Amino acid sequence: MAVTLWLAKSLGRAGYGRIEFAFNIVFWLVLLVRDGFEVIAARELARHPRLIRPLVNHVLAVKGLLALGLFAGVLLISRFTLTSPGDQLIVGLYGLMLVTTALGIDFVYRGRERVGLVAVSLCLRTAVYALGVWFTVTDASRIAWVPAWLAFGEACGIALVWICYTRKYGFPRPVLGARFLKVFLRRGRPVALIQFSQAVIGSADLLAVGLMSQYAAVGLYSAPHRMVTAVLTFGLIFQQVVFPSLARSWRETPEASRQALNSLVKILTMILVPLAVGTTTLAGPIVRLFLAEDYAEASTLLAIGIWRAPLLTLAYLYQITLIALNREAAGVRLLFGGAIAVGPLAALLASQFGLAGATVAVVVIGLVLVIAGYGCLAREGRQPAWHHHLAKPGLAALVMVPVCLFFAQWHVLIGILGGAISYGVVLGALGGLPLNSLRQILRGK
Repeated sequence: MAVTLWLAKSLGRAGYGRIEFAFNIVFWLVLLVRDGFEVIAARELARHPRLIRPLVNHVLAVKGLLALGLFAGVLLISRFTLTSPGDQLIVGLYGLMLVTTALGIDFVYRGRERVGLVAVSLCLRTAVYALGVWFTVTDASRIAWVPAWLAFGEACGIALVWICYTRKYGFPRPVLGARFLKVFLRRGRPVALIQFSQAVIGSADLLAVGLMSQYAAVGLYSAPHRMVTAVLTFGLIFQQVVFPSLARSWRETPEASRQALNSLVKILTMILVPLAVGTTTLAGPIVRLFLAEDYAEASTLLAIGIWRAPLLTLAYLYQITLIALNREAAGVRLLFGGAIAVGPLAALLASQFGLAGATVAVVVIGLVLVIAGYGCLAREGRQPAWHHHLAKPGLAALVMVPVCLFFAQWHVLIGILGGAISYGVVLGALGGLPLNSLRQILRGK
């Protein structure tokens, strides 16, 4: 987020729009290279540790060939679709992430549950990228350094993992086997579709705006879009934390499974409802505090777009619950349908109502996914009692609104703090703080 805010100010709306548009084009392809294979590979390594070297050799070969093909496609398409050499360069530099992703072997340590090295590697990647951007990107004339530093930071983190791997297992020797490829494509297809669909739902609106608007409008749209995406990232982390408990609930009675999901929904609504209400209430002061003056119009986009966070987080929670219940086919169909619909809907609403229409499109898709996911769980007899979970956080959030507005007269941060305290006090008085459920989640139970 610090890098995002720095780039939004130093590059201006048009420059920031250029890098966000290029990044979101390549981001879809990166997920295809990474998540289509690494999740399955990590699962197999957790079950069969002796397969580390042969599995790494096969996965590297498949990812490498796929990444090189996609990278060549990116360069070729950008050559004929982008008229500016600068834009072609930016897309090409972001495309290097396909190569670095193909070389990643973090899945070895994820599968063996030795994630300390992975954490250090990720911190190194972020630090190199942030420091590089901080010291070299001071205006729009140095925009090409942004993707260059991102790719270099990724390479540094991946190199660290490679050094540790080669010391213990030797240097990998990529091998491409037809049988291995067939098995992995079959097993990895649902995972790849899920990850790809989530990426499309999260960024198709920005790409629709980019295809229909000038870079200045894309930059205006991208700044609040990235803020909301940061909140959604915590929702994805929440899914990873609670997935084991959901998977264990599959063997329990429908009532026990429903109670487990109820606890998770309580936690999400307790956190995300006041976050969405508070951000909508203070969107104007928040934008003025963190962004430059020419982003003033982004306050409306932030006020609407923040509702993507609770809706999509809840929709994705329902989807992984279906996977835990061995009903992943229904979850994949829902997400894939949302991914197909979000782009055309965003383009249609943007053409009729401007940038706000594109944001509304994602909110609508999120709401539809929540309703559809709830319906799928209801057919299994494991749906949560969502209407009970919304009442207390909703009431406490309404009480919070005038408090936020009152204290924001002095400073927006004081308004946020005052609103948070009032929300906690009211929610506690209503008996809506699920502290026991929160402790169980933090303990991994």
